[in-house]
Amino acid sequence: WSYFGRAPRTILNSKWHVMQATLDLYWSVIDSAHAALMKQGEIPPSPDHVSDLLEEKLVKKKFLEKKYADTMRKFYKVMKDITHRKTEEVTGKEFDAYLKEADAFVRRMQEFIER
Repeated sequence: WSYFGRAPRTILNSKWHVMQATLDLYWSVIDSAHAALMKQGEIPPSPDHVSDLLEEKLVKKKFLEKKYADTMRKFYKVMKDITHRKTEEVTGKEFDAYLKEADAFVRRMQEFIER
């Protein structure tokens, strides 16, 4: 029973690790967005203003597609929902979708920065 007693806690830990991994994806998105804004000579704002600044400085000037500003907005909301405990669990399917979207975002920011 002492071994089994650890099992439910380990399940909870694994769920938290998926939530933490989702937060890590948020940080990859925000960090790469900040880098792209700095490339344009902008001082990175607080995270809640990054998507608006991406739209203003990169989307409107045709340097970046609007979907990337939307992705930034989405990841900011995801992060807030996790940290404020509105989201109690992220499924594997959801995580896979977040991973794919974050990876595409980071790749696009890299492409912009390297130009």
